[in-house]
Amino acid sequence: MERLAHNQMVVGSNPAGPTSITLFYTYFYVNPPDAGCMQQITIGIFHDDNLASDLGKKATESDMVLFHRKTNESIFTFVYPVDDKIIPKSQIVNMIDFAIISAEKITPNLGETILMLDSIGLDKGIIVTPPYTDNTQLNKMIKDTTLESFELMEKDVHQIMNHLQQQTINKNSEKPVAVTIDHSFHVKGVGEVILGFVNQGTVKKHDKLTLFPTEKEIIIRSIQMQDKDFDTAPAGSRVGLAVKGVKVDELSRGCIVSEPETVKNTSTIIASINKNPFYPKIKEGKYHMTIGLQTVPITISKVEDEQITLETEKKISYLPDQQVLILDLNADKLHHMGTGKII
Repeated sequence: MERLAHNQMVVGSNPAGPTSITLFYTYFYVNPPDAGCMQQITIGIFHDDNLASDLGKKATESDMVLFHRKTNESIFTFVYPVDDKIIPKSQIVNMIDFAIISAEKITPNLGETILMLDSIGLDKGIIVTPPYTDNTQLNKMIKDTTLESFELMEKDVHQIMNHLQQQTINKNSEKPVAVTIDHSFHVKGVGEVILGFVNQGTVKKHDKLTLFPTEKEIIIRSIQMQDKDFDTAPAGSRVGLAVKGVKVDELSRGCIVSEPETVKNTSTIIASINKNPFYPKIKEGKYHMTIGLQTVPITISKVEDEQITLETEKKISYLPDQQVLILDLNADKLHHMGTGKII
């Protein structure tokens, strides 16, 4: 398929950080495939910051870096946490369909990543190992976890891409629409733009939806995927949405754009906890929680058997089927305390 390309530079402002400049590659295809009908997969990359640039083209960069790659059948979004920082890593764990982990070095951070992915039940992935390596220690680390189903292979981009193109990720496009924001900025002549993922349902141009937790009504002015305009975007899509009704400083990471009845908005959560087996006993006190793409301070006000009560200073918004990752940011070693299912 023949294609021509030119570059576009967009200067935007991120409310959580400094002004950013992002270079986008726009491709014009002869008889282009419809991105809205293509399989779209989000892949987290852990412990190898260089692999993403071998697999795709850089799109957005902050404390997490995103790359995209489009084939004839699929669109892949690769994302990794800068410097393996625990907060963006926990958010990435919550947003991905598939994981690629480098096990070239066996470290405590690698062990924590394995435990985090297992705690959310992710069973699709690749573990990259050096050639001619004895994987006995690695196999012990993943024993009795969901990562036992991951494919072990060497760092070979062609082999990795072949494996990715064989994956099928089922998303529910029939549910009420929900889009989680990961970045936002203002574009002169366009207005406020949000970048994010369609968690469920189908977002449509001219939709009137609600921004949570502010509960303000917004209008979807336009939809882009892979720098091309669309009227709709189904579940699983990585989208850019031009919106009306809010300002960019209200569009922080983790906010949800949805229909009112779809989202829970609360300051108290009760969850059944799957404790990290290597973390000491969970006690009442102040910690942090990641749910969706938001990480907030919490107070654990009650611990009873495998059930905990979490309190936040302000109301937070989440989808009913999302899990919570409990974090101890002051811990010397393991930060992931456990993962909770909201009751």
